[in-house]
Amino acid sequence: MEVLTIFLSIVLFIIISLNPKNGLYLMALFLPVLGIDFYIRGFIFPFIDLIALITLLAFIFNRFFISQSKKIKLTPIKWPLIWPFAFFFLANIISSLLSLNPGASLYYFVRWPLFLYFAYIFLPANIIDSVKTLKKTIIFIFIGATAVLFFSYLSLIGQDINNEFFRLNAWSFNGIFPFGNNHNLIAEFLNVGIFFILIIKEFIKEQRKRRFINLIFILTAIAIILTFSRTAWITLVIQLSIYFFYNLKKKQKEKRNIIILVLIGIIIAIPLTWRMSILQANNSGSTASRVLLSEIALKAWQEKPLFGHGSGEFINLVAEDIRFTANHGAPMDSHGFIQKIAAENGLFGLLSWFFILIYLARFAFFAVKKYYPKVKWVLPFALAVGGGIFFQLFNTSYYKGKVWLPLILFIIAIEISEKKQEKKYAPEN
Repeated sequence: MEVLTIFLSIVLFIIISLNPKNGLYLMALFLPVLGIDFYIRGFIFPFIDLIALITLLAFIFNRFFISQSKKIKLTPIKWPLIWPFAFFFLANIISSLLSLNPGASLYYFVRWPLFLYFAYIFLPANIIDSVKTLKKTIIFIFIGATAVLFFSYLSLIGQDINNEFFRLNAWSFNGIFPFGNNHNLIAEFLNVGIFFILIIKEFIKEQRKRRFINLIFILTAIAIILTFSRTAWITLVIQLSIYFFYNLKKKQKEKRNIIILVLIGIIIAIPLTWRMSILQANNSGSTASRVLLSEIALKAWQEKPLFGHGSGEFINLVAEDIRFTANHGAPMDSHGFIQKIAAENGLFGLLSWFFILIYLARFAFFAVKKYYPKVKWVLPFALAVGGGIFFQLFNTSYYKGKVWLPLILFIIAIEISEKKQEKKYAPEN
């Protein structure tokens, strides 16, 4: 299997080297795939990260090959978000060097935060050179989201709706969970995908197709609710509240209809909330484990408040906690980036991470203020990105591409819009 993986990786490398855009499209399409890993010389490569790594190497090779030709001019390298991320990288390096396991800690930094930047931020920003490429990438993410939607509904097959608590869950094939092995991972991507559906809607002019897109949007919202993920519910409520707030600012006549819809939603939510209370009563171990993880993080931060225990050390801190291993078994990573970064990188790391988030929030706010509602895709794009990041207050995908690739696409889309506007109003010679 390892030999076959290496062979296919080489073939894929050659194909993508000829046109790195193909690698980007594959990354976008398979962004939600989490449950497939490959093993090469003792290293574990998740499917999506293997594609991203191959694409990154192919892009570097492609640029090197072009640089040897005098006929083709290379475009300048872009370094998006480099200054916000530079402070966070510095915090990671310092905390890793001060860690009890500096080698392992530095490896974790390179494998996750640094790879995240180069594979899912730097790479797309340097490959996407046109509106056409950007739209294709967005469409492939949309296809991936609809695949998650379809298979999440498929997970209902075989569940006893009358005698057990049913929910949309992770779908498996021959013991493999392609989109992750729990309902939170499904909900997490749907919270991003639901607003990618509205982005796609703005690409379509025909009313019949737009109504079909509306149907997919409604089915996705229902799917998010039926995952019975508390984080997904909170995220969706915030996303929809912001969406309706901006949409109804200047539409007084539609407010009555929205109020009616909200009342209907509350009526529907009552039995669902009751169902959720039953689930949580039977699933108290999940809540208790998260509370204990937060306590471990707080204690770790108090021990080393400035630079933390080192990148990747959180799971070791959990393994050393007798209460956790006795009550919950194998150690797990932090369910929330605040606890994770505070324990591993201390106050310096946490402040630098919040600097990134504040920078991005400010960028999104002014982009929406400047372009919406004239450019209708801006708001759903911002909400898709914001939903993915907000989810990480309670989940473990803070360093994964499915959170950050949509974000850099949003930034690129705004930059392209600004360039168009500059050309439109540029004085004629």
